[in-house]
Amino acid sequence: MNYAYILEQSRKAKATRSLYEYLKTHTKQPFLPAAVVADFPITDGIQVQNQDKHRVINLRLHDEHLSPYMRSDMSLFHLLMMDEKADIRMFRAEAGWMLVFEGIQVAPKPFGQSGYDMR
Repeated sequence: MNYAYILEQSRKAKATRSLYEYLKTHTKQPFLPAAVVADFPITDGIQVQNQDKHRVINLRLHDEHLSPYMRSDMSLFHLLMMDEKADIRMFRAEAGWMLVFEGIQVAPKPFGQSGYDMR
């Protein structure tokens, strides 16, 4: 399980807030139970459906990977390799929004005949 915690001071806060409001109004599923992820209390969770995962990916969280207003346990590689195959949940947190990802590729996949680049 990986997470990205976007604080309200972040450049991505406005886009994240509007995404959260969109998901909240367009979901028919009940909210996920409150929990604590990486010592951050989270509430009002929404499971992101397959047709809306592109909206999360379009946030381009990798632009904020060095920002003090986004906290994450993911490296830049993880943020760049995120795709629609990941299981995504979005929560309202104390001072921002929490995105929880499961199924993100951990390391680069080997390629080439020998499993690596020959260049």
